[in-house]
Amino acid sequence: MTTAYTPGRTRWHARTAVHLWPARQTGRRASWVLVPEPTTVPQTRRRVRRKLSDWGLSAQAEVVELLVSEVVTNAMRHSWGAVMSLAMDDGTLRCEVQDTNPAPPRVREVHEGDEGGRGMYLMQALSTSWGSHPLSTGKVVWFEVACEPETAPAETEESRDDE
Repeated sequence: MTTAYTPGRTRWHARTAVHLWPARQTGRRASWVLVPEPTTVPQTRRRVRRKLSDWGLSAQAEVVELLVSEVVTNAMRHSWGAVMSLAMDDGTLRCEVQDTNPAPPRVREVHEGDEGGRGMYLMQALSTSWGSHPLSTGKVVWFEVACEPETAPAETEESRDDE
């Protein structure tokens, strides 16, 4: 069961869908193993920015970086590690973060003086859609952003950046 939010809908809804990448799909891919260290979030932002530049998607980099910061920060705070994947297909960039914590993300009531709790509101405002689904080993939190390349991408084959 996937919990998802799509702009234009006034309520949270559940739908059964799991995003799977077909083995021979032609889109661009990147993935990283994330460990809970102080440098993980900024390092992941830099990797994402470089990858988006390689793919000719620099115009969307600020929004994607902000959303990546949210999902990676939450994974690092609430689990023992994670795997993050980016996929670009048919004008849609999808980011998935799989972590070891089974608790789904939740929208919290936020007050003016609160330092946190706004991540899900950012997901609603800046992504095309987002959601999560449980796994036997934790969960996946994902978001999608509409992206059109400015120029031909530098990489056209499946890529994996293990920096």
